[in-house]
Amino acid sequence: MPKQDPLPLPYGSLQYYQAHYIVKIENKENGNFLARCKPVTRGRFGNKRVVDVRWIGVAKFSEVLQADGKLTEMLKEVMLREGEIRIDPLDDNIRIYGKWIHEEAFTFNQTMLEIADRIAGHIKARLRALGDLP
Repeated sequence: MPKQDPLPLPYGSLQYYQAHYIVKIENKENGNFLARCKPVTRGRFGNKRVVDVRWIGVAKFSEVLQADGKLTEMLKEVMLREGEIRIDPLDDNIRIYGKWIHEEAFTFNQTMLEIADRIAGHIKARLRALGDLP
C-alpha cells in the first residue's frame, strides 16, 4: 500500500473570492489609469484605524484621486476590510478591485460599490477632458 501524504496540497478551486468592478472602455488611453490605494493606519490589533489613504500610480490620475476628499472619506470606512484597492487597465476595460476574501466573510458591500462608481466617474471625466469620450 502506498504511503499517504499527511499534508496533501489542495486541488481545485479554493474558497476565496474577489469582487471586480469593470469599467467598459476601449481607448488608447487605458494604460494611463493604473493606480492602487494603500491605507495609512494608526494603532495595532483591535485599536487599528485608517487615518488616511495614499494613491500610488500614474501621476496625474493618482493626483486626481488623492484630491477627492469625499472619496478619501469613503475609503477610510472600507480600507481595513478591503486592505488595498487596485485599478488595472486592460485592452477593453478597466478593473477596480480589492483583496481576496474567504467565502464565509464574502458579502456585498454597498460602500465599495459607491467607491468604484466614483472612481469610474473620475476615469470617464478624464477621458472626456482628453476628448476621447463623447
